[in-house]
Amino acid sequence: MFLRKFLRMFIRFSAAFGSACFSLAVGAQTAETDDDIEVIEVIGNNYQSLNYQIIHRDNFVNSSQTLADLLKSINGIQIRQISGLGNPTSVSIRGSTSKQVQLYIDGQLVNDSQFGGFDLNQIPTEQIQSIEISKNQALGTGATPIGGVIRINTYNPKEDALRLSAGLGSFGYGEFNLIKNSVFEHNNLSFGATRLQSDNDYDYLVPQTFENPSVSASQNLRNDAFKKNALFVNNEMQWGQHQMRLNVQYSTQDKEIANYQNNTPENRSRLESDTIRYGYQHNWQNAVEWMEQLEFEYYRQDKDEQFFDEPGGPINKRGDYDSEKQNFAIKPYFSVSTLKITPFVDFSRQKFVSVSTTNNKPNRCNAISPCDISAVQEQLNFGSRLEWAPEHYDANTYVLFSQLQEKNSNIALNDPNAAKLKTDRHYDTQELGANFKNSDFDTFVSYSNGARTPTLFELFGDRGSFKGNDDLLPEEAKTLSIGFERRGEDYSLTSSVYRQHLDNSIVAIFNSAGIGTYSNVSNAKLTGFEMQGNYRFTPALSVIVQTNIINSSTDSEFVAFNNKHLPGIYHQQYSAAIEYQFNPRWRINLKTSADRELYFNRANRFASSSNVGNGNPANRVITDLFVNWQRKSFNVSLAFNNLFDEEYQDLANRPAQGRSIQLKFSVEDL
Repeated sequence: MFLRKFLRMFIRFSAAFGSACFSLAVGAQTAETDDDIEVIEVIGNNYQSLNYQIIHRDNFVNSSQTLADLLKSINGIQIRQISGLGNPTSVSIRGSTSKQVQLYIDGQLVNDSQFGGFDLNQIPTEQIQSIEISKNQALGTGATPIGGVIRINTYNPKEDALRLSAGLGSFGYGEFNLIKNSVFEHNNLSFGATRLQSDNDYDYLVPQTFENPSVSASQNLRNDAFKKNALFVNNEMQWGQHQMRLNVQYSTQDKEIANYQNNTPENRSRLESDTIRYGYQHNWQNAVEWMEQLEFEYYRQDKDEQFFDEPGGPINKRGDYDSEKQNFAIKPYFSVSTLKITPFVDFSRQKFVSVSTTNNKPNRCNAISPCDISAVQEQLNFGSRLEWAPEHYDANTYVLFSQLQEKNSNIALNDPNAAKLKTDRHYDTQELGANFKNSDFDTFVSYSNGARTPTLFELFGDRGSFKGNDDLLPEEAKTLSIGFERRGEDYSLTSSVYRQHLDNSIVAIFNSAGIGTYSNVSNAKLTGFEMQGNYRFTPALSVIVQTNIINSSTDSEFVAFNNKHLPGIYHQQYSAAIEYQFNPRWRINLKTSADRELYFNRANRFASSSNVGNGNPANRVITDLFVNWQRKSFNVSLAFNNLFDEEYQDLANRPAQGRSIQLKFSVEDL
């Protein structure tokens, strides 16, 4: 059923667009050169700058278990997650929240309109070709974010390839991957399949054990397993001036939900989901005399989630959550001497519907129980990007401005007296930057005015435990960033400082009855410093040192939130990594990271202290060891994560998973 559904959707979508391929007047992009300040929506770009970098497949495909494992190695990015594969993961770029970070997959913005976040578990690393990261600005066109952009480009090489890989590890971890790419005269076809699973049965300190609630004890965590199947097809076609790309990704996953309080063996809660995402890009190069390129994009995603709580018991709860998203975009590219102009229009529509039952009967909609809802968000985003590169100077400047027009609506499905709630607003964002280079020194400066609009849940709630607030203002941030890079034959030194002023932070507030609502409660000032040094002592020995320091302070009319540090981020991070290539076959990497000053909530109840080991659960020192062996087409890697079994608290302020070991074998170029 899994494979049949995937193939049926792919064939249907291919047929719908195949007949229109040559009739669409939409354009292709050409890759920018290494002298450009930033890419404009280019898949597979090789450019890097102080606020932007790209990570290619060869640098992570044999070493990273998950996308989160890969991203946490980037200076300025923090990954915090509820322990265990498949659990929620929070991504922060330079002190932002995960809702303030934009995640793209093959050009499609996949942030959820209902809750604002995204799931890093949705795409396996084996199916990724490259990852682009912008720490402050938009990548190319679009609305300026507060917390930067992570853009994932799926597998799409330019030569015939076949790769098989398998892995196993601690806590019942196992994976299998098949990747195949075939190059024909006019098109490039890729196919991939992944099977991933983990029992997640690590030792956990249970506060009140099921066997004896008055006793706390360390037990193997029950009902926390994760299973995932993922398929994808990419087909890139080239005829004359027309370049077309069709991509489809389909995945199913099943995540059991542990009871962390008493670890009961009777728990059967789980969340199942099916997601299909498909997109079509058509590029027309040299469209007309006065237009360099013209590009059209269409994407759609459908996601079906089912939540089961104790199925088969005396109380059987079930929730069905369906969401769909469609996006259309068109971008012409103009060049006038050294000036490039890229106007754009982008329209998206997202819909979310929830249906919940208890013992197969609809839940009653009242002031206590949440209501089933139907919510819709429509966004029209338009603007333009201008880039100027003087002929006689190694420099580049750009300006990007956009307006986002947004309509939201929400209605309770099982309340006959419910009124339909609506909002209709618009928001403006801007950014500008300049980059100056010479043979061994780069300087970059940028200023941005970014925004994060309220989610549907923040605006309307569920009329039960959350009431919503349709008067919410968007979170806005003005950010100034300055950076430089110095390069030598055997070294590089990169440093950045940034200052951000965040207005109208959106926070959940609860009353004495436990009923919550979202409110704009505070502003915040954030100053950050990043530094990374790379030094190669010999052709076989290299060292990387990273520093990330953040100073934050909030300003709020609520006493509990005033003059506090931002929660959810480490305010001090230091790391050092050493890599040694023993011979052409053997390579070893050892990395130690020290993280300090984490606060779990806005009231800073868990105040941090400066020393590890003094009872503060937030500080941690983690050491990871990676060993790799490669010969011709064969590769074997062995990873020891948290080598010394450091104890610390995870995102939910619970004891985190300890040491884990993963062994991975791969063979390619068969």
